[in-house]
Amino acid sequence: MLRAARAWAGTALSILLAISPAVSGDQPDAGQSEKAPPAAADMGRLSLKLSGNLSFCVNGNEISFKPGAVKPRQYRSAPLITTFGYKYQISVTRRGSSGIVKLLESPTYPTAYTTLERKETGPPQPRLATPKDLKKPSQPFRPPQKVPHWISENTCTKLKPDYSFPLAAGHYDIYLGFDLLLNTGQWVPLQSDYLTDIVIDKDSVTQVDGLVDYTDGVRTVHLDTAHNPVAIPTP
Repeated sequence: MLRAARAWAGTALSILLAISPAVSGDQPDAGQSEKAPPAAADMGRLSLKLSGNLSFCVNGNEISFKPGAVKPRQYRSAPLITTFGYKYQISVTRRGSSGIVKLLESPTYPTAYTTLERKETGPPQPRLATPKDLKKPSQPFRPPQKVPHWISENTCTKLKPDYSFPLAAGHYDIYLGFDLLLNTGQWVPLQSDYLTDIVIDKDSVTQVDGLVDYTDGVRTVHLDTAHNPVAIPTP
């Protein structure tokens, strides 16, 4: 029962984070915006150490459809592609506060684009209309369909092994998640994990260990252990 409650809470948090706006932060990475609370007197640090090969990859169709919701393969003009991009974020919520702080949010990695389909037709041949032609009902206009194209070079991204953020002293929940951009333009949670009640002390660093890995088609996103705060040595 506790496991089911935790899974439900994780899903709700993923959805909220996927649609929540970003706030500001520190430690900029190439092409990424990092977000953090403003400086305060009682500050500590959160250190996230990631292991694994640090790769995260997506495929062209990450979501499942109900039977009959899409055309069978033999009737499609192009492969079924619903994954149009993805991004990831590291966020925290301070205990006693309802606000979500995005410590880091990556740019969107686009994975597909669309073009209008081209109909290969030859030049019209002049001929006289026959009685059979006159009896045919008029065909409704069918606009050109959008054909998706996969951007294979953006299929995978690689995270850094170390992230560090200044945080005001307190108790936090930490979240690492990847969100998916659908062909409808909607963002939805794809894969994530979180830890609760992480202690940040003044002038101390708290290390959280995690795993991000993609091996043989299997993705792993896992936050494993939060260590006790360790005092930051004074220079």
